Formats: sequence, C-alpha cells, structure tokens
Amino acid sequence: MDVEVGAEVELVSDVGLSNSFGVLADQPASAHALHDMDLCLATSFPASPAKSPPSKKTKKKTGTTGELTDVLHAIQELSTKQDATFQKLISIENSTDATTKAVENLSLVVQKLVSDVNEHSEKMCRFARDITELQSSDKDVRSRIEQLERYSRRWCLKMHGVAETKNENLHSIVLNILENVAPDLRGKLSDALDVMHRVGRRNQDGGHRSIIVRFSTRSLRDVVWRAAKDNAYLKESHQRISEALIPADVAARAKLWPIVKKAREEGKKASFSGPFAFIDGQKIEAS
Repeated sequence: MDVEVGAEVELVSDVGLSNSFGVLADQPASAHALHDMDLCLATSFPASPAKSPPSKKTKKKTGTTGELTDVLHAIQELSTKQDATFQKLISIENSTDATTKAVENLSLVVQKLVSDVNEHSEKMCRFARDITELQSSDKDVRSRIEQLERYSRRWCLKMHGVAETKNENLHSIVLNILENVAPDLRGKLSDALDVMHRVGRRNQDGGHRSIIVRFSTRSLRDVVWRAAKDNAYLKESHQRISEALIPADVAARAKLWPIVKKAREEGKKASFSGPFAFIDGQKIEAS
C-alpha cells in the first residue's frame, strides 16, 4: 500500500512536470514564464514517508508433532512386524530342526526295516529251499508207502456183489464162494484165509459193501485170482473178484482204461499190472 502511494506522488509530479514543460513548449517564452518555471523548479515536492521493508513472514511449523508421532508409530509397527517375522523364522527353524530329526529317525527306521526285510528274505529263501526239500522228501516217502502198501496187497483179493446181512459170518460166506470159484482148492482154503472184512461204512441205500480177503500164502491167492477170470459161477451169481488195489493205482487205471479198452477192441493184448497198462508188451504209464 505504501509503495502504491509513492508511485502516485511520483506520477503526479511527472504529470505536473510534463504539463509544465508542455505549456512552456506551446507558449512563447517570456520573462514571466521563465520566472514561473524557475519557481516551480525551486519548489520542493513533499517527500514520501519512508517505511521499513516488510518483514519476512515465517511459516508456522504446524503438524510437526503429529508427523513425528506418525513416524514413531510406523517405526513401532515395523518393529512389531519384524519381531513377528523373527518369531516366525525361529518357529520355522525349530520346525525344520524337528523335521530334520524326524527324517533322521525315519531314515534309521527305514534302514532297520530294510535290514529286517533282507533278513526275512534270506529266511524265506531258506524256508523255500526247506519246503522244496520237504516236498521232495514227502513225495519219496509217499512213493515208498505206496510201494509197501501195494506189495502187502499182493496177498489180498477184493470180492464185489456179495450179499450183506446182519451178524453175518464172513469166513463161511467167503470160503463157500472161493471153493466154487476154485474147486481144486477145496480143503486148502479154510486155513489159507487169514483176514477178511467189509470195506467202508454200511450203505444206507441197501447196497452191498465189498470184501477184502487176505490170504496166508501168496501162491493160493494167485491160484484163486487166475480161476476168477471169466468164471462162470461168478457171472451167474453176479459177483466179481478183483485185485485189492491202492487208491493211487485205481486212479491210474481209470485214466488208462480207455486206451486198454480200445486196444482190446482192436484185437491187441492189453492188461493191467499195478498202476501200469501193458499193450502188446509195451508199458504205458498214466500221465
């Protein structure tokens, strides 16, 4: 405002001067005019009051405390987050250590299991070899038992179709039948019949169980066996005499029977001996 007042005074002065000089220029110079001009020049203009320059306005420091508080609060939050992160890292490290120990323990367990498996595998291999040996030995034992049983049955014959009665006297029944089959042995068979019995349980359907007869001498047994083949008495009485075969020989003959039957139909000489068939002197074994 002070500056504008001074400028106005100076402007007025300038205008006055210019007007004065203009008037002087427009009018002819005269002594009176020159006198007035000197008077104007001699007159001093009022001096504009001098004022001190305005002082620099200082900006008030507003919000400084709040900003510092926010910074401190942010630092505290960051520190808290860092502490939480550090705790998480410690927890992760502890968990990693625990996992590492667990893995180490598991590795030891796995190694123990592998060792046990290897040991068990070796035992299983030994057991497998032992089982194979036992199976082979069992097969040999069975074969020997069958041979012994087959040999012992060479003293026996089996009678089929003999009527069965309650409280029967098998010795008398068998003796009567065999004397009719082999009349030449009359008087000799009574002492030659050693043991005889029915085979299996009594049939509920009224059927007659077979009879196994054991002879005291094999020679008499063979005479009766030869006489029983194609015997007329047995055919008329619907009876039959066969060898007392062991179950294995019965099964083997059942498999070989179609071959023997076909050979007989073709006129070949076919027969059985134990578990084997003989066709024209050639031995055939059941597969």
